[in-house]
Amino acid sequence: MGELNLPSHIFVFMVSAKRTILIIGGGGAGVAVALSLSQSLNAAAYTLQLVTERSFSPIYPGMLRALTTSEGSFDERALVTYEKLFAPGKPGEVIVGSVASIQDGTAYLAGGQALPYDWLVLATGTTWEGPLALPLDYEMTRRWINDWQTKLANAKDIVVIGGGAIGIELCGEIRHFLSPDKKITLVHAQDELLNPAYPSKYRKALLEAVKGKDINVFLNDRANVPQGHYTSIRTENGVEIPADLVIPTRGGKLNTAFLSSFDSTILTPNGSVKVLPTLQVPLANGKSNVFAVGDIIESQQQKMVSKVPAQASVVVANILSALGGAPMTQEYKGFMGELIQFRIRHGGLGLNLIQLFSPHPSTK
Repeated sequence: MGELNLPSHIFVFMVSAKRTILIIGGGGAGVAVALSLSQSLNAAAYTLQLVTERSFSPIYPGMLRALTTSEGSFDERALVTYEKLFAPGKPGEVIVGSVASIQDGTAYLAGGQALPYDWLVLATGTTWEGPLALPLDYEMTRRWINDWQTKLANAKDIVVIGGGAIGIELCGEIRHFLSPDKKITLVHAQDELLNPAYPSKYRKALLEAVKGKDINVFLNDRANVPQGHYTSIRTENGVEIPADLVIPTRGGKLNTAFLSSFDSTILTPNGSVKVLPTLQVPLANGKSNVFAVGDIIESQQQKMVSKVPAQASVVVANILSALGGAPMTQEYKGFMGELIQFRIRHGGLGLNLIQLFSPHPSTK
């Protein structure tokens, strides 16, 4: 073959392909990472994709209010669409779909679509029960919210099963916004409200505050949601409680089952994703291009939205460092500030019970 002779004014450039960052999960954690990366990346060099099961993002900190009352339009404000998530000219694409599986370098949607990635961020969050088990469709969710507002307004004897943050907050919203004549009972499986992640002193103070607002509390007991029509429920300890509406708030289930076929070594027995201090996932193949953020990460701390900004900043900083050829050194040290807001119906005032174990999120 003859030698290729090019005119001296013609230059040959080696053009590298665009690199793709794929974020799975369109809740608060996934959106926080996506927004920050989009603002920092050049659309000519990077593809940024956010995969979410819904065409909207439920704002869960306001959802219990939205489910209880239309006051303040929380039922509209708590559902945010992705239409204007990314700024014009910046990288960012929202893909509505459910990830069924991941192989090294590619995520596959339930419909079969393949999404190759160079960097992967897992932010799949939690699936909730009871009123927070929102449908995937926007209009169905609006009807769901309206239906729950009607149920709560019409109920006279309400039993909430699960005395964690969600159950306590729901009781408070009902007592604050709806008729003070409603009877509210809270059933919790442990000997104190919340769980051992909180100091016992705080849990005892919270119990007294809840009982002080005319909410009956049964500890060390369990109950199930009855089927069909009912006028009462019987707990495992044999307590008969009048009830025309029983609401389960026993916590959520982590959305991580699909990861077992990707790398089963990264999952704990309860489904949490193991992470390094850099929030990288320690893959069995030794690669370092997968991160996790939000509810799904293994942590002894409570799953609180207040932790999302610190976690997202660590993930973004490390990805940007890697893209620039620098070591990933940013570490997440935790955020121990916790907030439980218990609403009371006395002149529209609220009682905030706050326990701060550490004043600031810590990163290194």
